[in-house]
Amino acid sequence: MTDGDSVRSAVREVRAGFGIDGRRVDRIGRLLADGAFHTVEEVVARTGSSRRTVEAVLRTLAPHLEAQGDARRIAKRHVGEYGDIFGEPVEIPDPWTERARRDPGAIEAMDALVRAAPPAVQALDHVPATAETVLKRARYLLDGFDLRGAHVLCVGDHDLTSLGLFVAGGAEGLRVSVADIDERLLAFIDAEASRKGWDVRCHAADLRLGLPASLRESCQVVFTDPPYTPEGVGLFVVRGLEGLGDQRNGRVLLAYGYGEQQPALGLAVQKALNPLHLVYEAMLPGFNRYVGAQAIGSAAALYVLRPTKRTAGAVRAAAEDPRTAMYTHGAQSVEAGTGALDDAAAARIVELASAESPLLVGDGWPAKAAGRRVSLRDFMAAPLPRNLQGHGTVLVNLYPGFGASAVRALLAANAPRVGLVCRNDLPFLRDAEGQREVRRLAGPGYRVERMLRGVPSSGMALVLAERNDRPADAAERVLAHIHARAHGKIGNGWREGLIALRKADGRTLTKAEARRAIASAADRPGLLERSLIDLPAHLLPVLDEQVRRSVEALPD
Repeated sequence: MTDGDSVRSAVREVRAGFGIDGRRVDRIGRLLADGAFHTVEEVVARTGSSRRTVEAVLRTLAPHLEAQGDARRIAKRHVGEYGDIFGEPVEIPDPWTERARRDPGAIEAMDALVRAAPPAVQALDHVPATAETVLKRARYLLDGFDLRGAHVLCVGDHDLTSLGLFVAGGAEGLRVSVADIDERLLAFIDAEASRKGWDVRCHAADLRLGLPASLRESCQVVFTDPPYTPEGVGLFVVRGLEGLGDQRNGRVLLAYGYGEQQPALGLAVQKALNPLHLVYEAMLPGFNRYVGAQAIGSAAALYVLRPTKRTAGAVRAAAEDPRTAMYTHGAQSVEAGTGALDDAAAARIVELASAESPLLVGDGWPAKAAGRRVSLRDFMAAPLPRNLQGHGTVLVNLYPGFGASAVRALLAANAPRVGLVCRNDLPFLRDAEGQREVRRLAGPGYRVERMLRGVPSSGMALVLAERNDRPADAAERVLAHIHARAHGKIGNGWREGLIALRKADGRTLTKAEARRAIASAADRPGLLERSLIDLPAHLLPVLDEQVRRSVEALPD
């Protein structure tokens, strides 16, 4: 047997190992034989096969390959030797790709948005979808469902699917809401939607702690491309189901992928969904393509899930699951440690906060620590019940993975004094600019007094704040009224704040007069129906400015 025969025999053996999925090897081989040089990344993206499989084929073909930098191809003198192995190309028509490609202008516009979006965050498992994929999703939704007057919820939206729905043409009366933890992303989506007049409403949400109240039972369709751990997929789908207002006809569209040689991962995710009693109405393999995610072939399927009568009860049970780790990287990963505090650390926090019998929020407080306790999820979801109100100090453990909710924890506390325990490398602690920003955002409700890095121990920080009892002016008095009612509707707190402002001056303001003053200043869609605790950080200054205008608009 010649060396050439040996290589071809090895390639046939690799192909045979894939059984009926051997066309996967064919696609890789034909690409390497097309005369152009291709990097591993390009082969993964073009064929939808995992990096592991692509590299296995490349290793087998190595004696017949030639290189140009990091790229490879089958040497031209050997190309003819593989015709009987890789065969003729077989293309399976994809109507959704064809539908998206009919409008190259839309793909160009979507690509510009994808390129301009904030960079991916590894700790949030971000891997951006291609512009073509975003438009495929949009076309699937717009062509497959009647979205006129509908509300679509994007549970996480690092791929900009919310904007893609409008780039693809949208539908009459369509409204899209986005719930995401990434403040940069929310600011970008909001700015682009506002500039173009699209009805996209952004909500800040750490989905581990719940779906914003204003989004629950509100939508007809959910789209989510979650972290691909079983915990991540399960949680994001549960939050999406909580958002469905039409349990009979609603759908949840899920993007999920796994490596073709790792079916156990796919099984683990599907098992995580099984308790939700969902119908798998469709599963379109390779529908989504990504810039990255080579472990799964830069591709993922699109699942169309439909609730049954048993789903609502299962969602209520799943929503009480205390698991909060769901990512593959960083402090929120499934491998990350807990936020447990030892006795000495807890005692040091209580001492620095000058707290007597504080309310202890979150996990990790030692058994010996004195004070009433409440979970972080319950604390953030709704105002404290009466039996937990009245504490002079609230101490919140956000360590290690909940630091992004620091300002919202201040809003939720509504107490004279608050202490926050978090990681010491968070953006708002790292430099003076970040510290000024968090003080500004918290300002109407709290004065941030001290930010102690390395306390109570290395890697931690303690932030101490006191309620702002001396508002600078009339507008800040109204804002403080809204901040003290952070879980309620902004419109209600704003109205009552204006009325209280006039009452403190010995004057009367009717509800109708307050509403007119607010209407003259508020120009954000749905702002008055949202809660302050769910408002993205970039909209807090917007609210500040609008409250000031409403104070100026009050009748003499």
